Amino acid sequence: MSRHHRLLLGLLLAGVPALTFAATDPDALLRDMRQAYGGAHWNAAAALQASGKETADELTGPWQMTVDLRSGQFASRMHNDVFSSAEGTDGHGRWREDITGLVHPLDSEEARTVGVTEDWLRRFGFLDARASATYRVLPDAQDKGQRWQRVEATPAGGRTVTLWIDPGTHRLDRATWASSFLVVTQRYGDYREVSGLQLPFRIETSSTNLAGNADGSSVDIVDRYDVLPAAPMAALQRPGGKVRDVAMANGARTATTRLRMEGGIVLVDVSIDGRPPMPFILDTGGHAILTSDAAKLLGFETKGNGVSGGSGSGTMSTSYTKVHDTALGDAHVRDLTYTVLPYPYEFYERGNDAPIAGILGLEMFERFAITFDYDHGELRLAPYDQGEAPAAMKGDAIALRFTDDMPLVSARQDGHVGMFGIDTGNSGYVLTFPQWANRNGLAAHYAAGLPIPTGGVGGLFIAHVAHAKELMLGQQRLDNLVAMLTRDDAGATGNPSEAGNIGQDVLSRFNVHFDYRRQQMVLMPRATRPDWHYGMAGFRANKKQDHPDRFDVINVMPGSPAQQAGLKQGDAIVAANGKPASLLSFGTLRDMSTHLPEGTPLSLKLADGRVLEMKARDLAPR
Repeated sequence: MSRHHRLLLGLLLAGVPALTFAATDPDALLRDMRQAYGGAHWNAAAALQASGKETADELTGPWQMTVDLRSGQFASRMHNDVFSSAEGTDGHGRWREDITGLVHPLDSEEARTVGVTEDWLRRFGFLDARASATYRVLPDAQDKGQRWQRVEATPAGGRTVTLWIDPGTHRLDRATWASSFLVVTQRYGDYREVSGLQLPFRIETSSTNLAGNADGSSVDIVDRYDVLPAAPMAALQRPGGKVRDVAMANGARTATTRLRMEGGIVLVDVSIDGRPPMPFILDTGGHAILTSDAAKLLGFETKGNGVSGGSGSGTMSTSYTKVHDTALGDAHVRDLTYTVLPYPYEFYERGNDAPIAGILGLEMFERFAITFDYDHGELRLAPYDQGEAPAAMKGDAIALRFTDDMPLVSARQDGHVGMFGIDTGNSGYVLTFPQWANRNGLAAHYAAGLPIPTGGVGGLFIAHVAHAKELMLGQQRLDNLVAMLTRDDAGATGNPSEAGNIGQDVLSRFNVHFDYRRQQMVLMPRATRPDWHYGMAGFRANKKQDHPDRFDVINVMPGSPAQQAGLKQGDAIVAANGKPASLLSFGTLRDMSTHLPEGTPLSLKLADGRVLEMKARDLAPR
C-alpha cells in the first residue's frame, strides 16, 4: 500500500544565467539550481509524463505519473501483484484511490496545506521564478561525510519544506516536510538529461513518525520521461469511483449483521469466503486487516513486507493477501485486499468466545452507507451504486473531512475548536493531543490527571485522564466526559495537525450513521439516553498465549481502589467476580472494572490465593 506522496517532476521557468553570490543569498542558490536543471529548455515544457516501476513493501509493479507543470495538477497510478492505488490533484482538490479501488477526497485544511507544497515540489516549483514562495537559507549541513546547502521554502498557502542541495551539481538531493503526524523525506537521484532538462530517474520517499520510527517507504524508478507541449487532461482525471464489486444476496436492498460492544470495542460479524461469521472490529480509522493467526487459520498466503504505524510510537510489520468474498449479512464484497498484521494474543483473545479475526474500515464506508444501531445491536449497510442511492438520515448531520483515511470533524472541547478524528475503533476515552492542548492552554489541566496506560499498533504508553468541561459535537453538548491527554511521540494519537480523537465513549451515546458520499456523519438519539459513569478499579491486565487461564497485571494506577486493595504489578488474576479468567476476554474484564457507577464492587482472585475486594471510584480530576 503506497500512502506516501510520490512527488515527481515538473518545472517551469525562464532561463537565467548563473551568477555567483554569497551562500547566504537564497536568490543565488536558486539561480544556480535553475541553470543546473536546464534553464530555458523548460520554457516550452507544459507537462511531463513518467513511467517506470514502483517498489514498496517488497512488492514491485508498473507506475505512471502525469504532471501539469503550470497548474501543479497531477495523477499517479501503480499496481502490483496484490493491489493497485492512485492519487492526484485536479480542479476540485486532492484525491486518493486506496488499495481496494475506491476514491475519497483529501480535503481537510491540513491536507490542502500539505498538498500545496507537494504539488509545488512535484513540478519543482523552486525552479519557477514566478512561483509565489518565500525562502530562507539555513546553515550548511554535514551528512555521511558530505556538505549540503539547505534552504527552507514555503510556497504560498503551503507547508514549509527543507531543500537539501548538492553544492557541486546545484541539484536537489532531498526534500523534507511535515505531513500530519509524519515527517516525509523524498530523495532524488540518478539525474539524466531529457530534451535538455535534468530529471531524476530515482525518487525514494520515506516517512517517520515524530518518535523517529519508520512508517513506510517507496522507490520509483523511471524508465521513460515524455516532455509535452500541452497537459493531457484525460490523464489527469480522477477515477469515477463507482462501486462495482458489491453483490447483495437474496435481492436485498440493505444488509444487517450483528453489532455488539465489549469493553468499548465495537464488534461485527463477518464471513470470510463462506466460512461461519467471525468477529471483526469496524473501524473508521482502519483498513481491511486480518490478524496473522487468523490468516494462517484461514489458509491465506501473504505477499510483501512493510511497516504500519498507529496509536503509540512504534510500528508493526505488514504483509498482504486477497480475500475472495467478504460478507456482512447479505452484503458481499469481492476480492478485497487485506493487510495482515501480527497482532499480539491479548489483542484478539476473547476467552471462551471466538477470537477477533481482524478489522474492517475505509473500504466498507466507501461502498456502503452504514448505520451503527446500538439500540438493537445491529449494523445496517446500504450499498452505493445499486439502484436508488441510500436515503439521507434525519438527525444531527456533521460534515466529514479527510487528511488521510480517517474522517475528521470540527468540534469544540473546553471552549476551543479543533479538528477531531471520528474513530469507531477507539474503544477508550476522547483523546486530546498535546500540541493542540498546549496551543489552547488546556494541557496543564489534563497533564495533572490520572496516569493511565493506553496504546495500539505502536505499543503502550502512559497518558493522563481528567474530566473535560464540555465537548460540543455538532449540536450535541456533552458535559459528563473524561478526556485523555496523549503524548507528542504517540504516533497517530499525538498528531500535531489535529485536536484529538473521538471514539466509542462518545459515539455509542447515539445511534450513528455514516454516509461518505454525502461526506457526513449523522447522530441520532438512542431510544433511551444511556447513563454514563467513570468509576474504575484502576488497573490494566493482559493475557499471554502461554497461560490463557490468567490475566497478568501490567499497571496499577496510583491511589486507585485496586492499589488500596493490595493489587500490584506482576500479580496474576485467575477470576473476576467469581468468573474464571479463562472464560473472560480483555473486553469483558474491562467492562467489569471501568466505566462503572461509583461504589460498584469487584472481587479479584489471584494466582497466589488472595482475594481482593474493591469498589469503583471516579479517579479523573475535575
